[in-house]
Amino acid sequence: GRAGGDHLFLVDEQGIRHFDCSGVERPYGRQLIADIRERTETAMTQAHCFLVSELALTAEAQAKRLGYLQS
Repeated sequence: GRAGGDHLFLVDEQGIRHFDCSGVERPYGRQLIADIRERTETAMTQAHCFLVSELALTAEAQAKRLGYLQS
């Protein structure tokens, strides 16, 4: 792979593009911890979190095992 650890790969109809994100602030983690501690909705709204959780649980319930995967 590429050197470093802060990469963004954008893939769309134009192709694959790489962006070096070293030095770019990524506030999500800090905001999420603050939301949990302070009961705010800065990083993500509670409604969004609940919807994503519901979709993930629904997808898991509807999933079918294919192939020879080990449990």
